[in-house]
Parts: sequence; structure tokens; C-alpha cells
Amino acid sequence: MSDLLPALGSEGEAALTSLLQHVGDVLTVLDLDHLDRLSGDQLLTQMSQVAHVLRGSEAALAAMSAEVAVRSDPVRGGEGLAAKHTYQRPSQLIEVITGLSSATAGRLIRVGQRTTQRVSDAGLPLPPLFPAVSKALHEGLIGVDAAENITRELSLAAPRAEVEHLAIAETALVEQATGAGWRDGLPLSADLIAIQARQWRERLDEDGIEPRTEKAFQKRDFWISRTTTPDGLVKFGGQVTVDVGGKLHALLDAILSPRTDDRYLPTDTDTGHASPAVDGADPAGPAVEGAVDEGEEVQSRDRRTAGQKRADVFAAMIDALARSDDVPTVTGASPTVVVSVTADVLERQKGTGQIVGINTPVAYSTIKQILSDADIVPIFLDPDGAIVALGNTQRGFNRTQRMGMIARDGPTCSMPDCQIPATGCEAHHVIEYSEGGPTHIDNGALFCWYHHRAIQTGAFTVEMVNRKPKVTIAAWLRRKPYFQ
Repeated sequence: MSDLLPALGSEGEAALTSLLQHVGDVLTVLDLDHLDRLSGDQLLTQMSQVAHVLRGSEAALAAMSAEVAVRSDPVRGGEGLAAKHTYQRPSQLIEVITGLSSATAGRLIRVGQRTTQRVSDAGLPLPPLFPAVSKALHEGLIGVDAAENITRELSLAAPRAEVEHLAIAETALVEQATGAGWRDGLPLSADLIAIQARQWRERLDEDGIEPRTEKAFQKRDFWISRTTTPDGLVKFGGQVTVDVGGKLHALLDAILSPRTDDRYLPTDTDTGHASPAVDGADPAGPAVEGAVDEGEEVQSRDRRTAGQKRADVFAAMIDALARSDDVPTVTGASPTVVVSVTADVLERQKGTGQIVGINTPVAYSTIKQILSDADIVPIFLDPDGAIVALGNTQRGFNRTQRMGMIARDGPTCSMPDCQIPATGCEAHHVIEYSEGGPTHIDNGALFCWYHHRAIQTGAFTVEMVNRKPKVTIAAWLRRKPYFQ
């Protein structure tokens, strides 16, 4: 039972108090700590009933929120409802009363204003702006989310759309949201209604799409942090226009499309590719399922998440663009990442260095990854940081050598089944440059950022067989069928 005391005042307050007490009884009967006792049908039926109660409550909250906003109109000054309670905006007062978020409070106000009865300047009653949405909302057939999606999109189309057409669109969307539309009995979710409402808006307001497109163009944005997260990652984000988004989706889909199964299967050495036909392995741990040695079946599956794969494609895109002839040069050189590291760290192969422009130290493994595919110009500093001497460019594979590797090994990463374009790959010294390996096409192979890192961490090894790269999975990643 609820501990609420009987309310004094209007019939509405008394009815709500009784309802809240009854809800307490219902929650006790439902026994939320033991829902596992219900059958599947019972669970879904009760959830549907609770959702109906929730939608009815949302309708009441929306109407009340709109009334709070009316009574908090700035023209009322200090007599406004929110101002009386020392709040600048009605949404702040609603947040405190309901415990909801600021975004939800704002949504309640907007939906309430669009779905409750209005009053004309002359004091005469007017119907709601969206009567069909209002009726469905107050009957508990749709929730605030769906109501917001419908009324928002149709409000954007209203200035240039015919009134009759808006009414048709509203009715159709409400029918789809309540399950009375073309798929009778199957209501669409709020997210699907948002998509449908957007389609109606574009059809109703074809002249308005150009101004919206220009407005969207002005809002394009991209940012990247110059500091790392505690996990050592650099955050970036932003938003792009729909055409750029479409191109990016198409590019990612093309590269990440699973044209073949990701398996580790022996192949002939004269193919030029290694025995492992694998699209990757997690350098941090075993990623092989049922691997066996010497002619027996071996398989390994790519354990990267979809987001990790997209991040790796993005890394390849950056590499490809940086090497493009169309990229502006800086003092005659292509865009350059400057890495500062002491000779002691390079000699010990452990410690930290600094990437100029990133205000956080980086690990030796990251430095090694960068240096393995870079022209190096050593700059010698004395203990006080003054430049003592400059060396000559060392190590890097030139453009002609890269083109030769592409012609020899194919247009993609040298790891079998990886679809990252070779133009976005990093050049790997099969015999490390630090161990005397020459910067020669017979000692080079192109790998995408992810697989290059996997090689650096020992998940794969590379050797040249018949002057072509052959990749082999590390023994510690193999699992043998001991129980057979």
C-alpha cells in the first residue's frame, strides 16, 4: 500500500491519490522481483498493459506541462508560476516536480502545446493543433515520443503545405502508430514513426527542402581532441551532410562486406599470399577457433567489433589521403607527423615519447608503429634541448616502390581476405630496418593499420617466399584438437 495521505482539494487530486494507492497494490501483486515465474505470454501481456498506463500518464503530464508553461509566460513577470518558485524557465520547475530530465521536460511542453485545446485572442476555445494525435495520446494509444515525432515533422511542413494534406498525413501517421494503418494490428515504434513522418514532411513541403539543406550545410562540423582519454585514445566527432554520409556508408560497406568467410586455411605458397586466409586476429589474446598444425584444418575469425572495423577503415583513409599528390605540402613535404623520442627509449624498446600536437605521452609500441612506415630525419639534441646536428632521410619506401608492391601483391592489404585498399596501407619492412633490412621492394609488403599492428605485436609473422610476402599465424594463437 502507498504511504500517501488522502489528498484534500479537487476531485482530480482525490482520484489521483486513489489511483496511486491502487498502483501500489498492483506493484505488490506483480512482484517485480519474481517476474521469472511468468510465462512468456503473461510477461508480454502485462508489459503491454503497463505501457498503456504509462502512455496515459504521459498524456496527463504533457497537458499539465503545457499549462505550467502558459502560467509561466514571461509577460506575467514575477507572478508567473515558474518565477514564483524561483525558476527562470517552466521546464526547470517541471524537472524538479517530476524528476525527469531537461530534454524530457521540454518534450512534454511541446507535445502538450500541440495536443491540448487552445484559446483564441478573443478568449474563445480552439481545437488542438493536431486533433488526431491529441485523441490517440489521451486514449493512451500512443506515447509522447511518437506524438513528438509526428507533430514536429508536420509543424515544419505546415508553413508551406495545404491544410487538407496535413490532415491526411496526420491521420495516416496516427493510424500507423496505433496499428490501425496498412498493417492492421501492428503499431509502429516511435523511431519508425519518426522516419515515416520525415517522409511525409518532405512530400508536403518540397520547396522547403532546399532551405533545410543549406541550413544543414552550414551546421557541418568536425572536431578532434589534442589530449587523450585515460585509456590513451583521441576522441573526435562531428556531423556531415547527407551526401558525404552516403559516400562514407558506401565506402565502409564496400570494404567491410563479408564476401568470403573469415577463415584460416592453408593455400599454395605460389599464390604470393600466406597460408593464413584471415581477416585479422586480436593481438591482445587468442582469436583462433580449432586451429591445427601442418596440413590439418585451421580457422581463425576476426574478433573486431563493427565499430573497431570502421575505425580501422578510417585509419586507412587517413593514410591514403596523406600520401595523395593532391594534399597540400608544407615546406615542400607532405603532411608530417613529428615524433619526439629519446635514443634511450629506442635502444631499450620501452618507455614513452611524444607526438607533436598531442598533449599526452605515447607508448613505445605506438612510436614503433609510426616509425615502421615513415621517413626518418634524425635530429640530435643535447641534454639542454639544443639541436646539435641533423641527419639524412632514412628508411621510408617511396611512391614507386609502393606502386611496385601493389602490382605484385594486389590492390588490397597483403593479409588474405582483408579488403582495405593498398593505397591506404602502411609499408612494412619484412626484415626490420633496425636489424639491417633494406628499404627495397623485395623486403617490403603493404598492410592496413590493423594488420600491421598485429604483425608488430607478434600475432602474425611475415617472410618473403619467391620474392612475395607470406603471412603465418603465430604458434601461440593456434589451438590444437587435444581431445581428438
